Amino acid sequence: MNDESIGKAASLLISARRTGDPLERLPEDCRPVTLGEALRIQAATVAQMGERIAGWKVGGVIEDRLSYGVLLASRVLQTGSRVAARDAPLLGMEAEIGFRFLGDAPPREEPYSYAEVAERVVAFPAIEIVATRYRDYKGTPLIERAADCMSNGAYVVGGDRPDWCSFDLVNIPVTLEFGDWIIVQRTGGHPAGDPLKPAVDLVNTLRTGAGVCVGQLMTTGTYTGLHFATAGQRIRATFERFGAAEVDVL
Repeated sequence: MNDESIGKAASLLISARRTGDPLERLPEDCRPVTLGEALRIQAATVAQMGERIAGWKVGGVIEDRLSYGVLLASRVLQTGSRVAARDAPLLGMEAEIGFRFLGDAPPREEPYSYAEVAERVVAFPAIEIVATRYRDYKGTPLIERAADCMSNGAYVVGGDRPDWCSFDLVNIPVTLEFGDWIIVQRTGGHPAGDPLKPAVDLVNTLRTGAGVCVGQLMTTGTYTGLHFATAGQRIRATFERFGAAEVDVL
């Protein structure tokens, strides 16, 4: 894809964000077929919106490469915030543990080890709000969802836990609630077991480019699966003794 096609795809996705009018698919003349093209569309979206990259979410493996989605700074919310359903169509909710970088992980040839990443981050409870700029989320190919910032709608950040290393994050009890309803209550459940492992993988993906800067966030997957909320609900994700994050949907 040339720069014009990349820019066209980004413009269409931005228009869908702003108007609430979803896309059926990206047109064939600006539809990504490789992960590299999808990531270029993400970058063009950030540039055209005049946004700042607050961090990333780890995606799946595409073309034997780890994919990721940009977290836009304007869509990072503190716990207790409110979000309009119109601004996050789909309202998919995931209870997560995220990481904030307290030190840079700059580009370099040598891979970063688990310990090197662990010493650079602090963990916190979070809710990812999964959204889509397409009419049919499940029916849209993953490569096009990757172009759409990996379907991130917003990211709700709870309080930091500087003592996060003292917790068993593999087996931590977690509860996801929609209002008075308990949607999920389980022990553990992260697909990687340890949520820092995907963060290490993504740091090593990004080290071949711009790297990771102090203050940036990284979210690595859900403990509870994806569940769909409705307007008027308060969403709460609680990790036992670790902390909670919550958001009101208007």
